[in-house]
This record gives sequence, C-alpha cells and structure tokens, in this order.
Amino acid sequence: MNRRKFTKLTSLGALGALLPQCEDFESFPFQKNQVIGCFGDSVTYGGKNGYVEKLQQLSDTLRPDLNLTFHNWGKSSETVTGLTEIGHPGPRPYLFERLNEDLASTKIDVAFFCYGINCGIYGRPSEKLFDSFKIGVLSFLEKLKQKEISAVLLTPPPLALNTVPVATDLQKPFTWQNPYPNYEEEVLQKFKRIILDTKHPSVLATIDIHQVLLDHQKQCYDSDPIHPNLTGHRLIAETIVENLGF
Repeated sequence: MNRRKFTKLTSLGALGALLPQCEDFESFPFQKNQVIGCFGDSVTYGGKNGYVEKLQQLSDTLRPDLNLTFHNWGKSSETVTGLTEIGHPGPRPYLFERLNEDLASTKIDVAFFCYGINCGIYGRPSEKLFDSFKIGVLSFLEKLKQKEISAVLLTPPPLALNTVPVATDLQKPFTWQNPYPNYEEEVLQKFKRIILDTKHPSVLATIDIHQVLLDHQKQCYDSDPIHPNLTGHRLIAETIVENLGF
C-alpha cells in the first residue's frame, strides 16, 4: 500500500487509541520456547552484533530453560512515519512496506519495536510529525493484534550531540548529517513520551532505553551521535533484561 494512503486510512483511529489510560503494565512474563522478532532501524540492526544479539546471549546465559529465540529484523534508515528528508540517498524504507511479509515469513510470539531516531528525519518538531509517529506506533500494534502477537515497545535512542557534536548549517535542509540542533530535546523526547504513554491490548511492556543511553553517552557513543557503540548496545540489552525481569 502507498505510504501516504496508509497514513490517511489509519490516522483517525490512531490518535484516540493512543491516549494515556490509568493502568499499569506488569513485568513481561516470558514463556518457554517463545520466538521474538525485533523490528527497528539501523540501531536495531546493529551490524548483526548489537543489542538483539546480546539479548540472545543474555537469555541463553541467564534463562537457558526458556529456550528463547530472538530474530533481528532491523533495517537501516527505516521509519514508521513514511518520511524522507531532502538529501537522503533515495526514499527511506518504511516499515509497513515489509511488515506483512516479515510476519508471514516466521511465526513469532512477541515483537520488539524500536523506532524514532529517523522518524522525525532530523528536522524541526510539529504536531503533524508527532501525529505521524503516533499513527505508526498504533498501526504496528493493530497489525500485531490481528496476528495475536504481543509487543514490547522500546523508546528511541537519543541523538548524542553532547558527546559527538555535529556542526549544523541552519541555512541548509536538516538531515542525518545536518540535524536540527534541538532534535534531541524537541523531537526525540516527545517520541519517547509517546512510547511510554502508549496503552494498547497488544503491549506487554514499554521500556525506556533513551534515558540510560543519554546518562552514559560518553561511554556509549564515539563515531557518530546516532549509533551506539558496543558498550551502548550492551547497555540496551541489560536495560531490557532488567525491565523484563529475567
């Protein structure tokens, strides 16, 4: 389906269903032999040596009795908003152009979701942008509900400009190479709040990986402000394990 048409069809239901409700999530109860598909962008992909792989290692070490299987379905540059900034080499991948195929390829019990760093295409905030992200989150959850798959939502990671600064030219379009200087504070923090406030029947847990990476950014980032290093990926995995109560 065309990404713009998809967005229009889902927008009305999304905004209402994502309003915060007065209920608390219990710790996520992993069950034996569960299969987990991990969806996300390049941070999730992690060169196939990132937090997904470290989750598998931790699971095998801490709870070998559960026999959990983690599949890395991260895709570099991907978004759930269907947006692409000027200057990006071609349209950014859009999750909903591959989601059906991925869900059909392997039966999973749980899906991890980690998007946001690319979804604002490194530009200024706007209500339209935030609504697009909310729509993307809800659309993912509705698809999982149809398939009777549970979800764990991860907040987007930060843009660590304090540790790996990028010189920004305000006269040029904002891109991943020329990000809006307040992208972290004005866009990603809002995306984080959207994730943490999301209530939906498919959601088993929401986990804040944003703050822990931000608090330890000097150790977790070195080559660029977008992609955590191996220490950062290890911290993501350990934060997930701690929150899910292995």
